[in-house]
Amino acid sequence: MKTTRLGTTGPEVSRISLGCMSFAGFYGPTDQDESFACLEAAKDQGIDFLDTAEIYGVGVSESVIGAYQQQSGHRFKIATKGGIVIGGARGENNNSEDHLRRALDGSLKRLQVDKVELYYIHRRDWSIEIEQVVETLAKFQQEGLIGQFGFSEIAPSSLRRATKVAPVGAVQNEYSLWTRYPELGLIQACEETGTTFV
Repeated sequence: MKTTRLGTTGPEVSRISLGCMSFAGFYGPTDQDESFACLEAAKDQGIDFLDTAEIYGVGVSESVIGAYQQQSGHRFKIATKGGIVIGGARGENNNSEDHLRRALDGSLKRLQVDKVELYYIHRRDWSIEIEQVVETLAKFQQEGLIGQFGFSEIAPSSLRRATKVAPVGAVQNEYSLWTRYPELGLIQACEETGTTFV
C-alpha cells in the first residue's frame, strides 16, 4: 500500500482510506458484525486510515470503530469531523470553540482514544471568521487532542487565509468522475500551502 503524509509534518497514512459513513446505515441496513468484517478486510489490505464524522449516524460510525479497536487491539489512524449542529436546522453549523470542543470530546469518547490524527471542520460556520476557527483548532493541537486539522469542502481563498494563521494538514473535497471542481484552484492551493488534498 502506498502512503502519503498529512500536511508537511503529519503522519504517513495509506493513500487509500476507508470511509465509514456506511457503518451508520447510510447505504442500507448494516450491523456491527458486518462493519467489523469490513474493518478487518481493510486492515488486511494495508489500509490504516479511516474517515468518519460525528454526524454519521449521530455517533454510530465512531462507536463502531471504537468498539472494533477495543476488541481487536488494532489501532487505525483516524480522521473525524465536527461542526454540523446535530438536530439543528438544515445547514446549521457551529464552529465556535465551545461547540467544537464538545463535539471533539464526544468523538474521542466514542472512538475510545485520547487523540485523533486528523480533525476536520465538516462545514463552515459563516458567522465566525476562519482565522478564529484555526486558532481554536491549533489550541486542540497544543492540548494533544488532535494531530493535524483540516477542512471539508473549502474554497481556495479560505484555505490560503487559514494557512496564514497555522498549517492546515488536509482538505477533503469530492473529486470524481462527477465533479472536477477542485481542478479550478483547490488542488493548486493545496500544493502552494503544503496541505494534503483528500
